[in-house]
Amino acid sequence: MPWTLFVLAAAAAVTFLILWQEAETEGNEQDEVVAVATDFINALTNFSADTIDEDAEKIRSYAVGDFEEEVDTFFGDRAIAAIKEADATSTGEIDEIFIQSLDEDEASVFAVVTETITNAATTEPRTDTLRLEVGLIETGSGWKVQSVEVFQSPGQTLLPGASPSP
Repeated sequence: MPWTLFVLAAAAAVTFLILWQEAETEGNEQDEVVAVATDFINALTNFSADTIDEDAEKIRSYAVGDFEEEVDTFFGDRAIAAIKEADATSTGEIDEIFIQSLDEDEASVFAVVTETITNAATTEPRTDTLRLEVGLIETGSGWKVQSVEVFQSPGQTLLPGASPSP
């Protein structure tokens, strides 16, 4: 009888250990996804004319797939030259960030960011609230960004002087 109790206790302990390790692994994966998304969003929303070449390279380092092509457009040579000419600076601060979904090798993260933009043509900084959905995929070199969708606040535009969308 004592051996039976011992075997049952050992089986329960092994089961608990396995479940605990699975939960710990899932928690670590969530932490890793949030950390990569946070680093990426900070890179995307914090740049200046003085450091834009390095800033663009950092953003590019997160990109894969279709998003990699978008980065080449939005942070290509012409865009970088325009940022330098305008003496533009963007300062972003993440207000909220959370995982919307997390599968074995894909994740979706939603963030709310306060972004302040200055440039040589403006007398006052412009502050906007950005809502971002970031799609990530796990690669051999860690989590990478495969898509970004930017949602703006009602009545705001992404480009100065443009009319807000209906």
